[in-house]
Amino acid sequence: MMLYVTLAFALLTSMLLVAAFSGYGPSAAKLRWLSGREQTIVAAAADAMFPPHGPIPVSGTEAGAVAYFDAYVGRQAPAQRFLVHLMLTFVELSPVIFGPDRGRFSKLQHPAQLRFLDGMAKSRIYFRRVVFISLRAMLTMAYLADARVARAMNMVADRDPFGLGKEVPAIQPSGPRLRAGVVVAEVR
Repeated sequence: MMLYVTLAFALLTSMLLVAAFSGYGPSAAKLRWLSGREQTIVAAAADAMFPPHGPIPVSGTEAGAVAYFDAYVGRQAPAQRFLVHLMLTFVELSPVIFGPDRGRFSKLQHPAQLRFLDGMAKSRIYFRRVVFISLRAMLTMAYLADARVARAMNMVADRDPFGLGKEVPAIQPSGPRLRAGVVVAEVR
């Protein structure tokens, strides 16, 4: 009897793993640090937070969030990179456990994704709130790095923020330069 229970548990576990990690298809872009599955998760989260027809007419994916996120992950230490990969896996699979709609995050419809993210933000479980804040911070950095988004928000660098008549020197660019969501140069 114990053998049958063990075999049934092993079969069920393997079926769940296959269902959880299959069906993503090839990645849209060949990025260095994010797998195709993770690119799908980041794109779904970016478009959930910054939808195509929102107040700013540039979606998260149109703003190059996936490529920016990949470059950001690449600048992290290996331990932090591992934590980002775990965070993405948690975001993808936790709707199955926490709901309110069951399924992988990337497969949920936009309203269901918003309900899930709202549940994470308001959760009594500290870890879920930390994951939400971390994801939101990284995606917001990616979104605001797009020139079209900055123009739509009238974000202009104030080189004399305190009105002292002394301009702060312009910041020298560093990090990856993106064109249409693809890294075209690395400025150091």
